Parts: sequence; structure tokens; C-alpha cells
Amino acid sequence: MINYVKENSRGTVFIVDDDEFFRRSISRLLKLASFEVYDFASAGDFLVKFSSHSSGCILLDIRMPGPDGLELFEHLQREGGGVPVVFLTGHAQVPVVVDTIKRGAFDFLTKPVEKDQLIKVVEAAIQKGELSRQKQGHAAELRARFKMLTQTEKKILHMVVAGLPNKAIADRIGNAERTVKLHRSNLSQKLGAQCVADLVRFYYEGDFGMDVSAGEVS
Repeated sequence: MINYVKENSRGTVFIVDDDEFFRRSISRLLKLASFEVYDFASAGDFLVKFSSHSSGCILLDIRMPGPDGLELFEHLQREGGGVPVVFLTGHAQVPVVVDTIKRGAFDFLTKPVEKDQLIKVVEAAIQKGELSRQKQGHAAELRARFKMLTQTEKKILHMVVAGLPNKAIADRIGNAERTVKLHRSNLSQKLGAQCVADLVRFYYEGDFGMDVSAGEVS
């Protein structure tokens, strides 16, 4: 599996195209522009080496023997991979372009592609992929912290965010106010929160409203 970026690289580009001359030409161009490049002659060759945890972007032809570019794109979408896909083909049709963009392709370029345009699109795709990876990592961290809470702590978090004071929370859950304070201290420690604002930020960034109010973990 490929999941390695050399030092000083501008990012990784995966080229999937059955046209060897074009593939080698684009690879050479991108390598000269300081990208880490891997090229594949078919969707099958690509899938053998590609990891869903890889970063970068994919330059994908449409018409290829075996599974074509659209079939590979659909497979990647089903697998939930976060690597942006840029279609690069000599057979662009407006309905196909519109459909692939709607379904999540980053861009659609036609051959022959102008050098500066290609590099600009590749850079933007890689940046988008990196931002998406960062957001996914942050969301995973929030979910992990949330799962550390007890059911009582989740309910208290919901009520704290709703603006209820400790006494009102104690009345609702049938505990002493000092017990509520202890629960708040524990949940704040688990979530790494220093104040109510931190709890509110965590709550809405993680979109835990339904989970907390129902006392369930998604």
C-alpha cells in the first residue's frame, strides 16, 4: 500500500490512465513540479496498491479496459475514501461532467491539459483532501471523548449547554447539587473543557444534541 510522502513534496498524485505515453508525460510534469507521483495502467493495478488512508489526489481517466474510470470512482465513493478525484479525459461530455461533479468529483479536465491549469487544480484538490482529513480526525477525537462519558454525564452536558444551573439540573435528575457539581467536574475533565464555553463548543462541533438528549451514543 502507498501512504508515504517524501520530504519537501507538494503532495501525492495517483494517475490512473491506460494511455502509457500520456501517463508517463503527466507523471514527468508533476514530478518536476515537486509532487510525489504514482501511475497505474488500470483500475485494478491502482486498487492493489492504493490505501483508503492515503492522502493526495487521483487523476482518473474515464475510458479504460476493464473497470473504467466511472466504475472506479463509484467504488471509491462507496468505500468512503477521502482522496479527491480529478477526471482527466479526452472524452468529456457535458452530462457526464455535471453528474460526476454532483457526485463528489473535485474537477473535470480535458486532454490535452495546460500545464499551469493542471498544477493549479492538483494543488487545490490536495489542499481540499488535507482539510477533509483534518476535519475527520477532529470529529473522531470528539466522538472518542464523548464515548468516555457516562449516561448521567451526557444528560448533564445536554442540560449545561441548554443553560440550566446546577440546582435545576439536580432537581431534574434527582441528585444533590454537590453530586451534579462532581459530575460536571468529571465530564469537563474527560472532554478537556476549562469552562462552559468549551463544553458548548464541544457539544455543537460534535453535533451531539440528539445523542445526549436521548442518552445514547451514535
